[in-house]
Amino acid sequence: MKKLIWICLVAWGFAGCNSAKRLETYAQHYRTHQDFKSLEKVVETMKMGTDTAAVRRLLGDPIDMGFDFRYLVDSVGPNGCVIGAVFHIGERGLVDQKWVGEICE
Repeated sequence: MKKLIWICLVAWGFAGCNSAKRLETYAQHYRTHQDFKSLEKVVETMKMGTDTAAVRRLLGDPIDMGFDFRYLVDSVGPNGCVIGAVFHIGERGLVDQKWVGEICE
């Protein structure tokens, strides 16, 4: 039984490491190419509760609205609005909402 628990913990640790490595890979691709697909993968992979320093480290300097960080791609959507990701920053300075799509404001 102890061996099974150990195996599960090791597997869970590797899964966490793989997730962090994938996130870094997607972020690096976005920093280089500013493409939608890698930005979308960053949004999917990044955990809620990530702090703003980590978001900046991963994606670079954002468009800082004070209450959210925005990262854009070089496309516009069907409504003529820019496309990008929005990371809403909660009271404690942590991401509490995130999405990618048309930003029409």
